Amino acid sequence: MKITSFEYSDYSWALDKVSFGNLNLIVGRNAVGKSKTLNAIILFVRFLNGDVNAATPSHWCKVEFVTDDNTILTYGYDYTDNVITDETLYRGTDKIISRNKEHAFIGNTEVNPPANKLCVQSQRDTKNYPEFESIMQWAEKLKGYSFSELSSTKSYEIPSLFNEKINFSDMYEKIYQIEEKRDFVISKMKELDYEIDSIEPFKISDKFNIVIVKEHGVNTPLYSALLSNGMLRVLYIFAYMAYLSTEQGARTLLVDDLGEGLDFSRSSKLSKIIFDYCEAHDIQLIVTSNDNFLMNAVNLDYWVILQRDGEHTTGISKKTHPDMFLKFKKMGLNNFDMLSTDFIYRYLEKAKEV
Repeated sequence: MKITSFEYSDYSWALDKVSFGNLNLIVGRNAVGKSKTLNAIILFVRFLNGDVNAATPSHWCKVEFVTDDNTILTYGYDYTDNVITDETLYRGTDKIISRNKEHAFIGNTEVNPPANKLCVQSQRDTKNYPEFESIMQWAEKLKGYSFSELSSTKSYEIPSLFNEKINFSDMYEKIYQIEEKRDFVISKMKELDYEIDSIEPFKISDKFNIVIVKEHGVNTPLYSALLSNGMLRVLYIFAYMAYLSTEQGARTLLVDDLGEGLDFSRSSKLSKIIFDYCEAHDIQLIVTSNDNFLMNAVNLDYWVILQRDGEHTTGISKKTHPDMFLKFKKMGLNNFDMLSTDFIYRYLEKAKEV
């Protein structure tokens, strides 16, 4: 299952409907709400998973999914002063959940969920309510981290966006057992001009593992904490993707600040490898970036351009504005010029006059 659109609002900020495809690069000027958009999705997921403290006391969400059999699920709720005041779920046009502050119905059956718990969570039933299970499975399997927060000083742990602890050494040990995945990581490191002969897990004790990297022509193997931040970030994301491709069911990866800290050549190559791999392995990818080199390397068809007007952020994509994207492509400019010029502003102003 994949997320196809997302809306969110709280006391200080509102995100109008943003559409997603299988591959997504969220771009926009500084302070427009790129990381904030990912954080809103993360808060929604954590709230689904029962982390009430992760959510603001009052917020609203509406999310659309497409299942593996192309069924559209539209789910939304309103959480006001720590109480669920509204919750709905549609399968296509059929309403499955209908809830307000006083009553909650699943189909024609009235249920009594806790006031601060969602029906999809508290009434979870794989046989009678498979749609609930699909949403919860998606939420449980969603992964995400901040590319820019990876550093050699914290090399043992991936900075998850979901406040969960992901030990890199343990994760790499799992993919190391699969030759195809192990070879993928090394070969892609080489494509980015990191001449690596081997990457191996090494057991220090029963409770502590490390990852040893052997560079070509260098006699002394390096513990991951001794790698440069750039090499470490590349190694982590390749390993992360290889790991996700072994997971069953829904697979969605969020990455904030992709490409941060890499030079022009590596940033451009990295984006192509990541997008191609996720497409080939059916991993839905939603990433943000400020890197103009990376933007130029990623197909405009995958762009989600955020714009902000006060407390409101809106999203523009090929799905929402196909004519605008087609017109820009015909101009023969670099992708980044779509942001650095006034093209979008002029197009939207002209559209208002029609």
